[in-house]
Amino acid sequence: MQVSIEALAAGIGEPFGSFDLKEATDLAERALEAALAQGAETFVLTYSGGKDSTATTVLTLEWWKRKGKPVEVHVVYADTGLEIPTLHAQALAFLEAVKRLHPGVHVHTARPRPEESFWVQIIGKGYPPPHNRFRWCTRRLKIAPMDRLVQSLPGKKAILTGVRFGESDARDQRLILSCSRGGECGQGVLFQEAKRLNALYVAPIAFWRECFVWDYLNFVAPSLGYPTEGLEAVYGGRDTRFGCWTCTVVRRDKAMARALENGHAHLFPLYEFREWLWAWTRDPRTREKRKDGKPGRLTLEARREVYRRLKEVEAKLGMEFLTSEEEALIQKLWRSGRYNGKRR
Repeated sequence: MQVSIEALAAGIGEPFGSFDLKEATDLAERALEAALAQGAETFVLTYSGGKDSTATTVLTLEWWKRKGKPVEVHVVYADTGLEIPTLHAQALAFLEAVKRLHPGVHVHTARPRPEESFWVQIIGKGYPPPHNRFRWCTRRLKIAPMDRLVQSLPGKKAILTGVRFGESDARDQRLILSCSRGGECGQGVLFQEAKRLNALYVAPIAFWRECFVWDYLNFVAPSLGYPTEGLEAVYGGRDTRFGCWTCTVVRRDKAMARALENGHAHLFPLYEFREWLWAWTRDPRTREKRKDGKPGRLTLEARREVYRRLKEVEAKLGMEFLTSEEEALIQKLWRSGRYNGKRR
């Protein structure tokens, strides 16, 4: 059974009609009640550290507490290893608050397997950095780790996401598609059942305006003990969309540029590296040629250069981007016949 968007939105008039934050909150809680009524035994909150997933997590946990904790709740932080450091620190502080406020909630971190990590794919195997025609990163770094964790949880699950209508035309279109097509978690219609995961996808704040999200984080959540009042400052304004600091799908990383402008100039080496990576790997000389003459994987020499520059950034910032296990995998791949540039 599916609960239609129209049914959830009944009574609010025009799309995103003139309802206030309390009515928006009531609507979100009706979505949670509906998931409960459909037999969900475990709620899985997919948390990214961004504003929408943060608001969804707070709202759900407070509803859950008032309802007498009717289901098992798991908060899952998708840590790709590529989060902008300021947002990553904010996310970790928020998760600590969740543990303190709700001892009965299970908090997890979903990470990609070392062999699927971003740097092993690029430096070890020679994958070109993601772009619009080859966006290989989302499934490997976010969806697959999340799926593995969800599949390990008991009972029928409701996967709760923070996706909203009105974020973009593209996101609006994805919201009405079935998750079974392989989209990112939460991009299906509300309550679209995913039999593969024995789960319902639920978007409680799908009808919230952006201003509702910020009001909830700036005023409501802090009054309940959550450290969310500083999130807008971390964003550096309300018009910034965050992604990975390495994101090469976009031409210019506006999120990192905004972070640099708002007191985090020390992160400039990350911005500089991403700009270099975007431009340099588009040079045909950094790519092997496939049999059909089209550019293939990065050459071994190009991968060595990415590695060298990444290690320089690590040294400048005192941060670790490559784990010892990833380093070992990269060295092993460089020695293999398939990835060392000698096999044709």
